[in-house]
Amino acid sequence: MSDTSWHHPGADSGGFVPLEAVQESARNLSKEQFLEEFPVPALLVIYREPDASKSGALDPSSQGVQLLTVSIKSAAILRYLNRVAFVCKRPGNPFAHLISIGRSASNDISIAVDSVSKVHGYFASAEDGWQFTDHSSTNGSLLNDTPLDAGQKHVLADGDLLQLGLEVTLEYYSPERLYERAIGA
Repeated sequence: MSDTSWHHPGADSGGFVPLEAVQESARNLSKEQFLEEFPVPALLVIYREPDASKSGALDPSSQGVQLLTVSIKSAAILRYLNRVAFVCKRPGNPFAHLISIGRSASNDISIAVDSVSKVHGYFASAEDGWQFTDHSSTNGSLLNDTPLDAGQKHVLADGDLLQLGLEVTLEYYSPERLYERAIGA
């Protein structure tokens, strides 16, 4: 269940707010007030070191010359690091029971990174918790480093890492756990 009237006042056009803004809110509110103010799960964009064994990159220690490499595959992801997106509908978007995420600006959560599909996947609330479904994305999705099959629903738990495409890693937080993270607990 997602309240279409709820939103974070500082959200950008993609639905993201700086983690610092969430932390400031947590410092200024009691836990109960925070949960009332932020009633939906959140996704924190984090940086994960690329796995060289999966990317085909050379192991510099096996080479005679050390090479300087750039770890981040594109600069587009930099604007999202340490930003939070709340899992909620944007007013006017169709399919009230689904919260879409992808590269297109028409998604509820928009991440303008080339390796993310236009409509990469979607979130839905169910009896057993929030679920994520990959929507036949081009570059796929991983949940805790396990590839997801398109069309299959996967229940999310606090701390789960959801990777969209090649570069975007999101850490999933329930409202309660986001409060604890925001206050440094």
